[in-house]
Amino acid sequence: MLVVVITTSGLCYAISNHSFYELALTILSYSKWPNTTRPTICVIDNPEATNQFQASVKELSYDYQVQAVSAKEFSKTQCHVAYFSTTSPQQQQNLIQSYPSRFLLSLSTNNSTCEIGSIFCLYNKKTFSTFKVNLDALSYSKVHIDPRVLILAKNTE
Repeated sequence: MLVVVITTSGLCYAISNHSFYELALTILSYSKWPNTTRPTICVIDNPEATNQFQASVKELSYDYQVQAVSAKEFSKTQCHVAYFSTTSPQQQQNLIQSYPSRFLLSLSTNNSTCEIGSIFCLYNKKTFSTFKVNLDALSYSKVHIDPRVLILAKNTE
């Protein structure tokens, strides 16, 4: 459950008491892709995170496929979601922009400013997880995100 959400110029921030894998899956549950009922989450260059996602998907009974993908092979895959944890924001941006489909939702755990690269930037604090939404990246993607993910946001500027 989201505890707090606020917005500032192009970014939305949120706080949750779930792990960022659970938080990511919750965000994805508010997303819609054309022509699929079972989205594929591609975890880029991180087998451990792939295992964590697979365990969370099973535990929470989500209907997602999770696969490990190398950054070099990413553009040749059939992904609906890209999960980045080891690539720089600029690398994320390059991979997203070179992906053959704009029906791609992207999440990152190592993008502190969330100004380029992924749509959702996830942060794991000691007792809670937070995320930012890069609204510019969201507008580039053709994935439909239910407005309820962002409606709790309050513009602070």
